[in-house]
Amino acid sequence: MGRRALLPLLLLALPQIAAAQAKVSRSLQLNADGGVRIHALVGTVTVRGWDRDSVSVRGTLGAGNRLHAGGSGIGVKMFVEAENERRPAPSTLEIMVPMRAKVWIKTATADVAVSGVSGSLDVYVISGTIDISGNPADVNAEAIDGNILVRGSPGLVRARSASGTVSLRGASRDATLSTVSGRITIDGSSTPRGVFERARFESVTGDISFQGGIERGADLRFDTHSGMVDIVLPARGADLEVTTISGTIRNEASSARPLVGRYGRGAELTTSVGDGGAGVQVRTFRGAITIRRAK
Repeated sequence: MGRRALLPLLLLALPQIAAAQAKVSRSLQLNADGGVRIHALVGTVTVRGWDRDSVSVRGTLGAGNRLHAGGSGIGVKMFVEAENERRPAPSTLEIMVPMRAKVWIKTATADVAVSGVSGSLDVYVISGTIDISGNPADVNAEAIDGNILVRGSPGLVRARSASGTVSLRGASRDATLSTVSGRITIDGSSTPRGVFERARFESVTGDISFQGGIERGADLRFDTHSGMVDIVLPARGADLEVTTISGTIRNEASSARPLVGRYGRGAELTTSVGDGGAGVQVRTFRGAITIRRAK
């Protein structure tokens, strides 16, 4: 078929393509510390905090999708209803919420990005990604096989993924990061004032790397079955208790050398680096452990 014959067909299709998607624009009143619940299946959900007592929803709904939204000053709910729940069309939502709002988001394969929210934040996805930036009071993020990235210093962080990576670029007074096979990365080098007081980092086969500030009297624990653990201690140091059943320990933070583990297997290292004062416990079954010290 020639180009001239295709052109009329394309022109006829344009109204159908436009009708397949629908623009959405909605505003709702909400108290400064009210709650927002968002449920979408696929696509993207972007949430930003602003200095207004209202919620604004803008975006594009996938073919056949409908947005339901309502509530009062203390709480707002919204969800995208798909025409075909087995094969839902993706929607793109941009939602502005009061900065101090409590936000709950649940999706299937939608990618979620949140910024500028200082209230509580709960995000659940199956295979989408989660990207959180800022300093929420607390963060609870969970993905089945999606990646999770937290950038900032929330007061409390709970982040879990099965096969995705979990990354914290910042610090938190109370943090728990866990994966099955994904990698865990903690990098607090860009937030020199941020410190950890209580933290748990756990994986089965995923590697764990840590670099950040540690409060005096802090309690940090690293556990993995076969993943590698690489820890860069702050210049002040810490009190170390390191054990591996059949793996290896390399200590580059001090002159102390690991001893052969119990029953002649693996290795153990118990020592203080620098001024100490913070407890760091590392345990693996057969993963390699490296301890270094920030320069």
